[in-house]
Amino acid sequence: MPSFLRNRGLALVAALLSATVAAVVLLPRMPAKPSQRAYYFWKTQWSASPEILSSLAKNKINRLYMRFFDVEWDEVSGSPQPVSPLKFQSVPPGGVEVVPVVYIVNSVFLKLPYKDVGTLADNVWMKVAGMAVENGVRFQQFQIDCDWTDSTRRSYFHFAELLNRKLQAENKIVSATIRLHQIKYAERTGIPPVDRGMLMFYNFGRIQADASRSSIFNAEDAGRYSSYIADYPLELDVVLPAFSWSVHSRDGNVQGLLENLSEQEIASYDGFQHVSSNRYSARRSFFFRGRYFMQGDQLLLETTTPEVTKEAALLARRGAGWKKDYGTVALFDLSENHLKKYTEEEIETILDAFN
Repeated sequence: MPSFLRNRGLALVAALLSATVAAVVLLPRMPAKPSQRAYYFWKTQWSASPEILSSLAKNKINRLYMRFFDVEWDEVSGSPQPVSPLKFQSVPPGGVEVVPVVYIVNSVFLKLPYKDVGTLADNVWMKVAGMAVENGVRFQQFQIDCDWTDSTRRSYFHFAELLNRKLQAENKIVSATIRLHQIKYAERTGIPPVDRGMLMFYNFGRIQADASRSSIFNAEDAGRYSSYIADYPLELDVVLPAFSWSVHSRDGNVQGLLENLSEQEIASYDGFQHVSSNRYSARRSFFFRGRYFMQGDQLLLETTTPEVTKEAALLARRGAGWKKDYGTVALFDLSENHLKKYTEEEIETILDAFN
């Protein structure tokens, strides 16, 4: 072949390759498949009310993460113990995959000797499996929830690894909740030895009595961490905030949280006086919702609106970029009170943003 023809041929091939590459770059990467839709259920009693069943059906929810029990350290026995187990007042929802979740207080792994981690894994798994059989729950995934720290990572990761081995033998998978700070500082915090991570896209920092912005979700804190999501080496799902809580404080110190507490319920109780748009003060000393309030105690109501949840969805999607797809998009949590604040169209907009 004459050299000038060969050169023209090479130039033509180069031009075609360049055009192909340009086209690939210009076309956005589409998700491999639509994300699963899910709710979290975090109460201690499951009852399939008409409102809940309607929301599951209308919003095409095909997965339900159900908290089975917590694990706390019992000082009397000097051992970890299950607390507040979920009680089924009705059968699990049909056509919806149930994922049992166990929340483990981080201090358990601070106090538990490393040699006893295997026993804890055995006990947790036996109780989960027993509750599932007793209540007719068939599942393929089990999730563990623990905000581990540098000092508990070794024990917690060993616990997760042992559970993973047990479930692999039964063709099941283990997932673990991941906080945003554990995404950003992955090299220091480590990657849990599980199959999937559930990114909790809320509650980024320490809960404070006098916080200037919501401790549930705020875009400023989310933006500082979300850009690291795309490079996280574990396959991820994501859960977005759709809940409220009230921060109980005394002399500026947080005493605890009251969940699912509405403004109407607070206002209807004469023990509280309204201080500002979302803050109340105890007029006298009393018990409320099983918690003791001293005169002068403060109650800060923090709520999540559909607009806030939409903003969280946008930041979570943007943080993943085109590198990572969330296998499941979930809302926390499923309750009649929260469903009253979100229309079917709003939930559809939030969940459909990932497809």
